[in-house]
Order: sequence, then C-alpha cells, then structure tokens
Amino acid sequence: MRPMDEAPREPAETLGQRLRRLRTERGFSQQAISGPGLTTAHISRIEAGLRRPSVRAIRALAKQLDVSAEYLETGRPLGPRGDLEVRVADAELEIRVGTRAETTLDTLRSLAAEARSLGDPMLTARAVATLGLTLSSAASYDLAIPLLEEATTSVVITPPLRPDVYIALAQAYAAAGRRVDAVNLLESALAFVEEHASEHIGAYMRLAVNLSYALTDAGRLDEAREVLEEAVRRHGNSCDRRTQVSTYWTLARIAAMSGDSTTALEHMRRAIALLEAGEDSLALANAYGLFGQILVIDGNYEQAKAPLDRCVSALEQEGRLEDLGLFVADQAKCAANLGETDEAERLANRALQLLAQSPSDQGGAIGVLAIVHSQRRQTAEAEPLFKQAVELLEQGNEFEEAGRVCRTWALMLRDQDLRDDAAKLLGRAAELEKKAQSRSLQTR
Repeated sequence: MRPMDEAPREPAETLGQRLRRLRTERGFSQQAISGPGLTTAHISRIEAGLRRPSVRAIRALAKQLDVSAEYLETGRPLGPRGDLEVRVADAELEIRVGTRAETTLDTLRSLAAEARSLGDPMLTARAVATLGLTLSSAASYDLAIPLLEEATTSVVITPPLRPDVYIALAQAYAAAGRRVDAVNLLESALAFVEEHASEHIGAYMRLAVNLSYALTDAGRLDEAREVLEEAVRRHGNSCDRRTQVSTYWTLARIAAMSGDSTTALEHMRRAIALLEAGEDSLALANAYGLFGQILVIDGNYEQAKAPLDRCVSALEQEGRLEDLGLFVADQAKCAANLGETDEAERLANRALQLLAQSPSDQGGAIGVLAIVHSQRRQTAEAEPLFKQAVELLEQGNEFEEAGRVCRTWALMLRDQDLRDDAAKLLGRAAELEKKAQSRSLQTR
C-alpha cells in the first residue's frame, strides 16, 4: 500500500510511445524510418503496443532516429547530449511542421554552436540543416547555401531521410542564379535514392518533381518531362496523394509551356480528380486493418473479414504493397478458422510473397498453411510448418499467436493418438500464453 504522502507516479513511457514521440519530433513518417524487414505496418504495430521489436529492429530504428538503442528500449536519459538532442528535435519540429514560430535564428545558431562544441557531428548537421532551412525560407540564400551544403555532407542528412534539405539547397542555388548546380544536386540526390533506398518512394517522387522544376526553369523541357514520366512509371501508383497531384500539375505545366494544351488539360483533370477525392484513404485503410487485426486476436474471424477486406482493397488501390503482407496473413487466418481451406491457402501464399523481404514476419502465414494441411489430414506436411511457425512467432515476441498455433498443432497430434506429444505442446502453449500476459502487463 502506498504511503499517504507519496505522490502517484506518472505512467512510464512504453517503447512504442517513445518510438512514436522520437519519430514525430524528428518530423519522420513511418515510411521514412522503414526498411528491409521493417515495414510501416510493423512499425505501426510497435507504436500501438501490439508488437515487441526484436533487438535487430531496435538497433535499426535507433540508427534511423539518431539515438542509442539503449535509450530507445529503456528511455534512460543520456546526459548533456540527450538534453541538446531534445532541444534540436524541438526546433526541427517547429520549423518543419510550421505550427509555431518560437525558435529564433539566434536560438538555432546557439544550438549549432553547442553541437559543435560537444563534438557531435550528427547533432551539428541537424542543427545546421534547421538553421539553413530557416534562412532559405526567409530568402537569405547567401547565408543559407553554405549551411545547407555543410548539412548535406553529413551521414545523417541523406536524400532518402531528408529530401527537404536537398530541395531547399537546390532552390537556393536557383535563386542565386546557379541553375546548373541546382540540377546537378537534385540529379545526384535522386540517383542516390534510386540506388541505395528505393523503398523511400515519397523521397524519390519529391526529388523527381523538384528536379523537373529545375530543368524546366533551365529551359530543358524534354528532360523535365522525361524525369516525371519515369517517376510516374516507377511509382505513380505508390506515392501519396499530394505527390501525385504535384506530379500531374508539373506535367501540365511542362505541356502548357510546350504549347500542348490538350495534354496539359488532361494532366490538370487528373490532378483535380485526386484533389476532389480529398480523404486520407491510406490512414483510413490502416485503421480498418488494425481493427480487423484486433478482431482476429479476439477470435472474431467472421467479423474481422469485412474491415480486413476493406483495408487490403484500399492499400492495393494506393499501391502500398509493402504494408499488405501482415493484413493478407490475417485474411488467411480468418479463412482457415472459418473452414475455407482453399482460400486460406491462396491468401497465405500471397502473404508469404508480400513478406519475402521480411521473413521474420512470415510466422502467421506459415501457421495458416500448417492449419490447412492439418484440416486436410496431411500430417507429414503440417508438422514442419507448425514447428517453423511457432519458432518465428516466438522470435517475433508474438507469444499469444504462437500459443494458439501450438494448441492447433496439439489437437492434430491428439487426433493421431499421439497424446504424449500433444500434452507437451499444450504445456508449451500455456507457457507462451503466460509470456503474452506478462508482456501485456509490462506495457500498460
């Protein structure tokens, strides 16, 4: 019992809450910190507290967010550097989101000086980039250019993660009459994304659109059109609505400047149609998907089908294939548990294809295939799949799902009159479910 004079403790920040806070403070989307084996759907589930990341995932996320893996996992303060990082992140957020104007040029100069005196090149680059962006937005291009040039030499200010810095520098070059430098910078940044970070579609499209602007301003209309047409061919259906609108609008501008009013009007109609759609369909799709996943966890498979179908359909229309795998796996679980074996097998195989770059997330789909073989009384085929599914789910800290798969495995063995083996699996299922309950209590 707590003593009368002891104040109640604030609830501890969970790992998922800390990940969301750090990402938001830096102005990053989930897409910006995603990568091989770490999809936006995976990150969303971590932030929502539905998934515990592996050590490898924590290290990858910490690197993207420029914090230590220990801080991301535990939240323990990091001393002077941590204090400075909070202030730099706060300034970044103010400038990049544009919600307030409390951070002055003097404050930004002070932050950059502190980072330099601390000898931290990453924080220095971020502070310098924020100062450069602020000066550039105020049309102080002669002061902004050397700062933005310094920032773009850092390993933390890269084209995939901070295309805004490269775009601002290119615009400053153009305003200073250095159009060739603007084009060269954007071409180099676009090539970097294409070669090293092709999954960052948003950054690719932003850089492509701005390169087309720079080429158009330089009078190189054919090249400007080629850049955008290649971008649309590669990622036109995968980028966000705003980028699609900007792309079609720029194509219309190029066509109009070339005297092709028919093509210009066609591109404008496409841009307007996208604007009129209005709603944030991607956010809505993920909301339906999360709702469906929760229903699956609760065993409400019939009810889960409709929101999962709606989610998958919307993501397909948006071209967001990297988010589909886990949702399709949940569709497969619904089909399997409703006795639709052929559909379950089809969906599970599709999920495995979508999750090919993230094998650690394949446990649920493999578990469905095991259940399908079990339902068809194909014990020899089911056994190794059950084993693989439970191992992957346990490695991914999906203990509750691993326990359910274990119980299904045990039922199959009991039907084969292998009662001792079934009893061992039921014991393992109980241990996994106890782990799930313990983790649930820790994250509350």
